[in-house]
Amino acid sequence: MKKILPIAFLGAAALIFPVSVKTIFLDTPIENQMGTVQKIFYFHVPLAWIMMLLAVVCGVAAGIQLRRDSKRAEAVSIAAAELVLVTGLGVLITGPIWGHATWGKAWTWDARQVSTGLLWLIFAAYVLVRHYGAAGSERLAAALAIFGAIDVPVIYYAVKIWKTTHPSNDVAGSLPASMWAALWPALIALLLTSIAVLLIRVQQELTDVTLDEAWVDLDDAGANKLEPTPAPTSGSGDA
Repeated sequence: MKKILPIAFLGAAALIFPVSVKTIFLDTPIENQMGTVQKIFYFHVPLAWIMMLLAVVCGVAAGIQLRRDSKRAEAVSIAAAELVLVTGLGVLITGPIWGHATWGKAWTWDARQVSTGLLWLIFAAYVLVRHYGAAGSERLAAALAIFGAIDVPVIYYAVKIWKTTHPSNDVAGSLPASMWAALWPALIALLLTSIAVLLIRVQQELTDVTLDEAWVDLDDAGANKLEPTPAPTSGSGDA
């Protein structure tokens, strides 16, 4: 089942992606004000939602790892953080392209832009600490992941708390049916791909842990064999 699920998700995503692209570029009407560039919306928004979901997953898994020293939770947090970087990079690339065409500037230091950039930097730091940190740096990495998860509500409510050029959160709910028909396939395909990669990376991390533990056990066994056997002592009654 562990091997079948990622393959099934990737296979389903491969079938949905072409339909999604066709729907976005051929069947969905061109927006009156923004024109063709508005079609970035169908990739930008799903990537942003998935990025925030993965950030929360990473933070929760890191908290479980701190409390219970769970290897599986640790693997989930590492895998989710890596995918936050990938999906976040997609958000930070598509967003400025869309913003430049709409606002005339790629980066306006909008509250949502800044909080999203901060989220990406937090998880970049987490990944670096996890992969290159010294012994005992797991607690620092977990704290970074939890802090990153706390930033997710800030991103979501930034348009309500601060004056921002970003559209409000109510825009998605007011989309016409034709736009939702294009958004859902894109979201599902990207989500299935993300889950499949997450499952694969979790299994890889767990395999690495198993191999490391086996290597340590083998070293310990080899060291015990190399220890000299103490010579037998002669009894006090021997002449």
